[in-house]
Parts: sequence; structure tokens; C-alpha cells
Amino acid sequence: MTYRDLLRLANGYADSKVLLLANELDLFTAIGRSERRAELLAKRCGTLVEGMTLLLQALAGLGLLRQRGSYYRNTPLGLKFLDGHSPTALTNLLWLLNHHWSDWTDMVTSIRRGRRGWAPVTATATFRRRFALAMHERSHMLAPRTIGTFRLPPRARRFLDLGGGAGSYSLALAQRYPYLSGMVIDQSVTVARRLIRRNRLTDRIHVIRGNVFTAPLPSQIDAAIASNLFHDFDETENRRLLRRLHQALRPGGKLFIVEFFLNDAKTQPADAAVFSLLMYAFTATGRCYA
Repeated sequence: MTYRDLLRLANGYADSKVLLLANELDLFTAIGRSERRAELLAKRCGTLVEGMTLLLQALAGLGLLRQRGSYYRNTPLGLKFLDGHSPTALTNLLWLLNHHWSDWTDMVTSIRRGRRGWAPVTATATFRRRFALAMHERSHMLAPRTIGTFRLPPRARRFLDLGGGAGSYSLALAQRYPYLSGMVIDQSVTVARRLIRRNRLTDRIHVIRGNVFTAPLPSQIDAAIASNLFHDFDETENRRLLRRLHQALRPGGKLFIVEFFLNDAKTQPADAAVFSLLMYAFTATGRCYA
């Protein structure tokens, strides 16, 4: 790493925050497919004109907007991923990343004094709904490719998706293998039910609201999925989950784990090591594992 790289890393949060602030204001959605001036966008987004103008200029400088005189419009990338009306929008995922800002700003306190545990807001229905949408926005394009690497056991017919959130991996499994049926268990199920209904898979994917540690599990299942589940918990809790999943599987059944895995030194991939630190502040006991 060079001196210039070091400074770029130290200031990297500023560029990120410009994007996340614009998303928080629904700015890309307010622009849509039109060209807009700062005055109109300030009114629509509930800001002052001066602040909006500076934000628009920063976004244009970063290549996130295109500028023509005093008018601004979305880029093709913005229309695809930043406009909330797009079916491939990442607006909820960006909302979650902005939520994590407080985890990072409080990190020094957490490292000095210990974990603060799950923030009370994470237990609210509103947070859980947006969190599930954020996870789906991150997973729905990755899930089909990931599922493609799975080697299901012979004559597999039933699967369990424990802590499946929005059901992204269940949807990918059911769409790839039309003979499979399964169950999603999660503490928040509103988004999963809506997505499964939208994809016309309610006859094959059932959704159960429940705690991953205590909800009754089916037996003799052929395959189980644990996607982005174990980084929320410590080793003792994860052993409990693994025992539960093992007991639910039939002999010869398979468990597929999708996670941010680390190397033995727990330093690479770097993004997983950084994510593990974030889990220290965001969760009560979680981190990433080798």
C-alpha cells in the first residue's frame, strides 16, 4: 500500500456517504428518467437548495449523475440500481449500509467496553421488513449462481431454509429444480411470503414464522440451507443450530452453508474480515468464521 492508497482509504467513507445520503433522500428516485434542477429536487426531497446543489455536484463528480448546465439526470447504472422504481433497485440495501453508519461511529466504544448487543430498533417490524428487502436485493442475483454449485443428494424432494429471510435461496432452488418443495423459517416472514406469492410458488414453498433456535423443524428432509445465518451468532449458538439442522436431515441429506468465510488467519478476504468487525458492533455475539 502506498501513501496515496492510504489517504484514499482514509477518506473513502466520504464518497460512500455521498451515495448513501442521496439514497436516504430518495434523490435518484425523484430524478427518475427526467432531467431535474436543484430547486425542484430540493422541494421534492425536503432539503434546502444550497445543500441539494452541493450534493448534486458531488454526485456528478463521482459519476453517479450526469450534469447538463443546471440540470441533472440519472446514469444508466443509476436507473437500474438506484431508482426505487426499478425492479433491480438496491435502495433498501443502501439504506441498510447507511444504518450501519452508527455501528461504525460507535465502534471505538464497542472495542473499548464490549458489545452493546442488538439495537432495539432491529426488533421492530419496520426494520425487519426493510432488512429482509435489503438481503433480497443483495442475494437475488447471487442466489441462482450459488444454487448452481450445489450438488443435491439423489432423489431430493424436500428442503429447509433456516433463517431464510426473504427466501431468496428458496426461490432460486425452486425455480432451478421444479420437483423440489421446501420451507422457509424466519422471525420475519412478510417479505418472503410476498416474494413467493409474486413468483407463484406458494404451492411449493411454505413459510413459517419462528425462532431459528426453537421453531419446530421438519424431519427427514433431503437438503438444508443456512445462508448468512452463522455470522449472527457465536460458536456455541452455531453448534446448536448445526445439531438442529443435522437432526432434521435424512441419512445422506446435505447441508449447504452460504457465508462470509475467512482464511485460517481470519484476515482474508479483506471484505469478510471487515464485515466480521461490523458484526461485533451490530450483533450480540456474531462474527465471521474460518
